[in-house]
Amino acid sequence: MRRQFRFPASLAALLLAGSAAATEEINLPDFGDSAGAIFSRDDERIYGRELMRQLRNYQVVIEDPQLVEYLDTLAYRLVEAANRPNYSFQFVMLDSPVVNAFAAPGGVVALHSGLLLEAERESEVAAVLAHEIAHVTQHHLARALENSIKDQIPILLATLGAAIAGSGNGDATQAAIVSGMALLQQRQINFTRSNEKEADRVGIQTLAKGDFEVDGMASFFGRLNRITRTNSGGLKAPEFLRTHPVSLARVSEAKARADQVRAPEVRESVLFDYMRERIRVRSGEMPGELIGYYDDILKLRPLSAAERYGQALAVLRLGQGERALALLESDSADGVEGLPVALARIEAYVEAGQPDQARSLMAGLLTALPENRVVVASHAQLAVKLNDADMAEDAQGRLRSLLLRFEYDPGLRELHARTAELSGDQIRAAESYAEATFLRGRARDAMNQLERLEQRSDLSYYQRARIQAQIARMAPIALNEEREYGNYHPEDDA
Repeated sequence: MRRQFRFPASLAALLLAGSAAATEEINLPDFGDSAGAIFSRDDERIYGRELMRQLRNYQVVIEDPQLVEYLDTLAYRLVEAANRPNYSFQFVMLDSPVVNAFAAPGGVVALHSGLLLEAERESEVAAVLAHEIAHVTQHHLARALENSIKDQIPILLATLGAAIAGSGNGDATQAAIVSGMALLQQRQINFTRSNEKEADRVGIQTLAKGDFEVDGMASFFGRLNRITRTNSGGLKAPEFLRTHPVSLARVSEAKARADQVRAPEVRESVLFDYMRERIRVRSGEMPGELIGYYDDILKLRPLSAAERYGQALAVLRLGQGERALALLESDSADGVEGLPVALARIEAYVEAGQPDQARSLMAGLLTALPENRVVVASHAQLAVKLNDADMAEDAQGRLRSLLLRFEYDPGLRELHARTAELSGDQIRAAESYAEATFLRGRARDAMNQLERLEQRSDLSYYQRARIQAQIARMAPIALNEEREYGNYHPEDDA
């Protein structure tokens, strides 16, 4: 009989904390592919999906469609350049000001949003991703998983899971993560010097093949090293020093390798600048302070197009649609940056009380990009915001097609539920709400929703069978979660 893996709900805390060894190496936290030592390749894929569910359960995963699409586009460009088609990756952005990144079993690679804010160009972010991807594809964690981690995980999970599960706000979550880092320092998981050199070497080759600046790794780590030594800039130095020790020798080696390999043509997306401003505004707690940030820049120099976009988003957070429109109208973006600007204009039209203009602009985007994930999701968001049943019905159909490609995206699932509800399809809405709940790490809550839905007397035979199949799929995972959280009752197995 095939053995059944349990997917602990608290494992995400272990991964969020990362590796915290204070050595001279640049130890980017990594939990890479175990090369079959503990999990088969199929188990790894399942593990990755379950890990994503639990990360979302802690409400630290950014689900903004534009940021999700940007990270996926950037990361899969590197995966293609790495030429490892047999590997299944999942990339995620965490809502955290810490400059950090990690990789995990199942091909999960995560970037903290603070890393994108600290980077000055796209190649620097690509360098971190390439380094993490290399750790996964080169099987660097196999020995650590086999000889150390599997013995320590039960102890770490109980402590870290309780800390994060009990946190009800962002500050408490960050405190729990920092506590987890301190605990992991007692059980250091280090890559060897050869592992790190290989990850650097393979990562730089991947950067070159992906047409990025190959000195992105050296420039990023070199600048962070200078910042942490002088404690200048906005970087949270203590957290970074615990998780990413940087040596001058390591930076020099990265520079030397970069000098040997150059991309024939560097292709960096201008979207990096726009998405960095989007993160800045999204993560800022006080809209007034954000507006002050852009005003301070204006005292020194004119804003860049991306900064004007960020300023408009900050103004929109105050509900000032007309002012945002004035800022956005000065941009004649017609490249890839045209999409985020157009979507910001749609939002501004709604805030300014001009819904017809919002509908018209959205219709044009749908005509030009009918299968684009960001456009389809934004169309659904607009339908819900305008409470437009006809638009919602159209959006529901578009989302149904999109979910065939992105079935594990809870944000799209929830949008499908909301548009189905608005258009009158209550059964599909309830199913999609339950699936979104499941994908966010709450299997028991999702099952409860489906069990209530199953009690409806107006279900067709096929609807009831579909709902029962979903309940059966979720049941073993819900049981594992209850065991992990201490709510397990042995009689449930009878």
